[in-house]
Amino acid sequence: MRVAALLVAACLGLTGCTTIKGWFNSPPPEEVRLAPAVVAAPVLPVDPPEDPALLQTPPSPASPARAAPPTPEPRRPVPPRPPAATPAPSPPPARAIPEPPPVLSPVLSVVDEQKLRADTQRRIEGASQRLRQIDPAKLASGEQDSLQTVQSFLEKAREALQAQDFQRAFTLADKAYLLADELSRR
Repeated sequence: MRVAALLVAACLGLTGCTTIKGWFNSPPPEEVRLAPAVVAAPVLPVDPPEDPALLQTPPSPASPARAAPPTPEPRRPVPPRPPAATPAPSPPPARAIPEPPPVLSPVLSVVDEQKLRADTQRRIEGASQRLRQIDPAKLASGEQDSLQTVQSFLEKAREALQAQDFQRAFTLADKAYLLADELSRR
């Protein structure tokens, strides 16, 4: 397999037609300059002179008459090939700043909302009280991670209360309370 790849690479290198980079990178578009086309006029045979002495010259029998080699047509220059047409990159579409997704929470009555807010406040206060009873220096590394998690839950629960997302605030406060209660029992 390597020999075949090396052989292909060597052949391409020797031909000078292209390089491997040329396969993967398209050349930058260049300004196309058209050279004036050279049109070769057909070469007309020259009429022989009308001298009768030249017309009646018999061919010599010893050497056969050689025909004059045909004159090759002059080579026309090949016009440069325009580079492959690559479409101009289109500008990226304008990105609108997406609005934050709406908060999906159940529609609560005013009474249920007040009750949920009060329960959330009780859970946050209870978790905070339990955290004050814990000495972080006496905790193992896994328990210290749990302590940080409880603090994070409490912070997010307070943020959710400020955003008036009471269901989320209660869920976070409840998790913080349960973890803090478990840590305080150890």
